[in-house]
Amino acid sequence: MKSEDRLPGACVSRCLYNTSLCTQRHRCSALPDGPNFAAVQALRTTLHGQHYDTFLDILEMMVLQGVYPGEGVFDRLIDMAMILIAKEISVKELGDIYNKLIRTFFLLVDAFPPCWTALRPYYLSFLGVSHPPLRETRSTNSTQKLQFYIDLFEENLTHCSDEEIRENTKFYEKFVFNFSEEEDANMSQETVFLRHVQQYDWQSGKLCLDDFKRMSPAVRLARLCDVLNMLTCVLEIEFLSWLDHNRLRQSESELFQENSRSFASIVFEISAGTRLSDIVKQIMSLYGQVVAKSMYPERQRILQRLVSLIVEVSNTAELKYEDNAVIYPSMGPQTHLLIEDFFKIFKSHNRKKVRTYLMAIRQLDPPYLRFEFTDHFLKLFFFPKKTHFGPEKVVGEFRARQWVKYNLKSEIEDDDDEQLSREDYLALLLSALKDYDKWLNLGGFWKYLMSKELVQPLTARISPVGRVVREAPKVFRLDALEEEVHTWKERMSTKVITGREKVNLPVASINMAKMCVRYGEDVRQMRVLRQLLQNEVYKEVDVSDWLTYLNNFLSYEESMSPVDSASSSLLGGI
Repeated sequence: MKSEDRLPGACVSRCLYNTSLCTQRHRCSALPDGPNFAAVQALRTTLHGQHYDTFLDILEMMVLQGVYPGEGVFDRLIDMAMILIAKEISVKELGDIYNKLIRTFFLLVDAFPPCWTALRPYYLSFLGVSHPPLRETRSTNSTQKLQFYIDLFEENLTHCSDEEIRENTKFYEKFVFNFSEEEDANMSQETVFLRHVQQYDWQSGKLCLDDFKRMSPAVRLARLCDVLNMLTCVLEIEFLSWLDHNRLRQSESELFQENSRSFASIVFEISAGTRLSDIVKQIMSLYGQVVAKSMYPERQRILQRLVSLIVEVSNTAELKYEDNAVIYPSMGPQTHLLIEDFFKIFKSHNRKKVRTYLMAIRQLDPPYLRFEFTDHFLKLFFFPKKTHFGPEKVVGEFRARQWVKYNLKSEIEDDDDEQLSREDYLALLLSALKDYDKWLNLGGFWKYLMSKELVQPLTARISPVGRVVREAPKVFRLDALEEEVHTWKERMSTKVITGREKVNLPVASINMAKMCVRYGEDVRQMRVLRQLLQNEVYKEVDVSDWLTYLNNFLSYEESMSPVDSASSSLLGGI
């Protein structure tokens, strides 16, 4: 149940590697220091005066001093990423400022992470969802930020050519004045002036997309992908922190508790009885579209990470406890249904091309999402539809000699992308079995059972005893150091701590009675599968990769003593 392993490929906060420090600094801490009046005035003046480079420098200095710039700073950076355009500045200057604002955003998130409880209302406001006590005052017409940018992304996608979607398009372009448009529109001199200089109304506090809409679709696509990546990182970091701080119990009641709900469950509108909300359906549909259009892989991954986050939130809400012990790994019925709905939505945008499915399966990060998606894909051909994926289902495939129903790759026309070849079928099935093994840690169970090696506990580093941990980094002042000259000798004589100690983390108890039954049956099926391949199947089809994997998986059995081997045989009959 290691938190970062639950969401592979996600943005990870450094708090996950120092849980005790996170609890002290963020979980149980008051608001961070705020800026003084002069600093606030400097921020406001530089922003309103369009001095973006100076504005970002001031922000960076505040972060390094451990000073939180205040509510709305994340919104300003997102807005700036959307409207920054090369009017009175050169393209090079625009590129430098844009890269700096992206860097500053993540610097802020790292210094003042979403797991900081006192900052929770500010983050919820940034995401466009109000804090529970303020929810009744929120306008019914307000839009969540992720929903807003997903809508923009979907709209802009229709204006991009296939080539622009496939390429890693730039976020900048040279601004070209269109004087004829202004003459035809009979604009006033003031309006013309504002269109030709870098002028933006920051005082209103509202995002104006006039300049954004004047960019080319390719540039808009690049900007939107960057903004979606920022929002996705915030949601991932907060959810992983939630998992880490709720290691002892993660279930529906904890996940949907009003005052401590994960941001992801709020933004995706996931509840105890709802999984496929409108925004979830839209994100899954968009992912199907961008895969069909072969979007640039790194940009595809942003939507794929959102899908993975949605599925993991759903599955976490379905964790079950018996006798104060969790049944894990497990997949709940609503999550099974959610993945099935995801596949159906994906299929609606990709009806025929087999290569598209093969590529999409490799891109999915969570192992259980990969093998479930593979299971639904193979059901389009000759795969059994009524049973869940597992070693027993794979054994049934080979016993029924299902591979015979698939043509060899050499027998399929090069331009025929509707047939699944026998080679691809066997490779997909093997990859799905490996993903199942990885998710369930079946190999780890078998290794422990055979070798009796102790399982290493989950550990984390803590702050050393005697070391002063400040709320945030401070700037050294020479005059203050001079006043402490008389203490230098004593401080230099103390021990120097070269590292942070590792401690064992408390984790939830696993319900061994339930899990051992499943592990025992799955391992038995893996042994049956190897025996079947070795004795029968290898004569008709190449299964060398399968045997290599299964021999490695069951290698501990071969190195056992006769007594241990006998006990293992008894286990196999369970």
